Amino acid sequence: MMTSQPTKSADLACQWQWQQQNTITSIEKLIEVFPGLSDQTYNAITEHLKSRRLRITPHILKQIRRTEDNSAPLLDDPIWRQLIPFWNTEGETNYSYDGHTENWEMPHEMVTPIGQHKYDNRIIVRLSNVCHSYCQFCYESLRTLEKKSSKLPLQQKHWQDTITYVRNNPAIEEVVLSGGEPLMHGDDILEEVLKDLRSFDRWIAIRIHTRALTFNPFRITDSLVELFKRYNLNSLGVHVAHPQEITPEFCEAAKRLQTATPIMFANIPLLRSINDDSKTMHELCMKLYGIGIIPHYLYHFMPHSPGSQQFRTSVQKGVDIIASLKRRISNLAVPEFVLPHHTGKHTVPLLRENEVPFSYGVDNQGNAFVRYTNWEGNLIEYPDMME
Repeated sequence: MMTSQPTKSADLACQWQWQQQNTITSIEKLIEVFPGLSDQTYNAITEHLKSRRLRITPHILKQIRRTEDNSAPLLDDPIWRQLIPFWNTEGETNYSYDGHTENWEMPHEMVTPIGQHKYDNRIIVRLSNVCHSYCQFCYESLRTLEKKSSKLPLQQKHWQDTITYVRNNPAIEEVVLSGGEPLMHGDDILEEVLKDLRSFDRWIAIRIHTRALTFNPFRITDSLVELFKRYNLNSLGVHVAHPQEITPEFCEAAKRLQTATPIMFANIPLLRSINDDSKTMHELCMKLYGIGIIPHYLYHFMPHSPGSQQFRTSVQKGVDIIASLKRRISNLAVPEFVLPHHTGKHTVPLLRENEVPFSYGVDNQGNAFVRYTNWEGNLIEYPDMME
């Protein structure tokens, strides 16, 4: 019996360039797909799009759950909530988004317009100001979401100045290629970047951060994988927020990448009403672990990011979620919970409310001990060594 062949349109949809050429970038196009959108939601989106960008690839659009008549999205869908600015106001709290307050890229750290030297041994290079699709809570919103961003895009001079800076600073042991989305560039530009990084008279680690596996997994082509192999890509960080994003295409892209780089890990933003419960985080982390991606960081929602009143939780909520997973799921699947701050990241101790903190002591016989609360909530005294 003959098997059916893929249609031409199906073939095109599996090409990453076709995905980008057919993105939704306006409220008019969004209404064509979701004609049942309410006036309130329509008006909120329209207001935000006066100053910010919208982009949704066909691939991720298909993952949005819809109403029974297929005319509108389910407004609690985790993909919809991430990609659409559905809220009416940014609010007026001390951590609201205002379109100019920096979250992360402090001016004194920007050694070139695209190179940020925050930590001693590594530098972040902003290879792109654009993305396959736009998360409307983006922590780099001043670079990516703002239509009139003051952040300069990649230019040859900026890149050469950054390469010179890295070459002249032997303390730098790692270059992190980020953005925006570095994989928005074609293979030719990425090859020039990787070739330059491998031209030094010392070895450095090369790391790439990407959201492509969620938004455009077809970007992970055979030629891109071969490129990463050729230039010895050391690690690749996947940005992901919800188990619904882990599609068969996501898994296939991960499988391809694992032939090119020895380390794959995930960075996860903590988002209220999207992944701020133990069940969802359990599922997400174990799904990632199951396909060979280590859930590395859970980021608390960064202040001064869009939609802070919609997406932000208390710090304690994040602690409780991770504490509920610790020792209950595979330890390699439990992310480190961090507070991102303009001065740098801080790891949060996993202390639940009213829990006794880790402490040092000496008993009546002069024996040293440490005291802590274990995973079952019991207080433990552990014998220590006197120095």
